[in-house]
Amino acid sequence: MSVTSPLVRSALFVSNLQQSTRFYRDLLGLDEIWYEGELSEGNAHQLLGMPVTALTRAKILKAKGPAWGMVGLFEVSDPQPQALEVDQSTINIGETCLVFYHSNLDQVMSALLKNNHNILCEPLLLEVDGKARQREMTFRDPDGVLINLIEWDESDDIRPEQK
Repeated sequence: MSVTSPLVRSALFVSNLQQSTRFYRDLLGLDEIWYEGELSEGNAHQLLGMPVTALTRAKILKAKGPAWGMVGLFEVSDPQPQALEVDQSTINIGETCLVFYHSNLDQVMSALLKNNHNILCEPLLLEVDGKARQREMTFRDPDGVLINLIEWDESDDIRPEQK
């Protein structure tokens, strides 16, 4: 029987590597760099379905701890891929949502407002099956990637959805 591991990383194709790095590092705290470089040698272009002329710069960020659940940021140029057209005010079929735990949703909300980011839902107490769970919020990164934060203090032994 074959086995699939837990998610290793998300690979996001971004329009501006520096801007996206600041967003994920400063806002979400992914401040460890697992990999940084240019994928110009080899066959990465084939894996991405791009021509041999494509230039790919990458930075893979992670939170402290093991090397899984990382966010890989990839800026491709020469040629630059086409941006997806999505309705940024709601969810879209085929869209991915990155979900993270975060200890301070109010702090994130303040930073999002200060920088004029697209917020779909401000922090609220999520209710499922008639039960109040934990606070959550949703917003978009600079390229429109949907992000969901679940409020949780790591010092708490039990994750919010397990209570």
